[in-house]
Amino acid sequence: MSTPIPTITVDDDLRAYSKREIQERLGISERSVDRLIDRGELKTVFPRRSGVPTRITARSLRALMYGGAQG
Repeated sequence: MSTPIPTITVDDDLRAYSKREIQERLGISERSVDRLIDRGELKTVFPRRSGVPTRITARSLRALMYGGAQG
């Protein structure tokens, strides 16, 4: 039996997560989050650079968690 895909609202698409929030949601290390970003499996709101907090899009997190079913 597959995991049900949650209903998505416009507000959900505007949501962005910190690396810490992604770590907690996925139960992985910060380095693992960085690897997912480097491989393009997680998308960031802005290009990563020094002094700018990394924010990961909710859409890319859903795609990672649910196999791309959310776009």
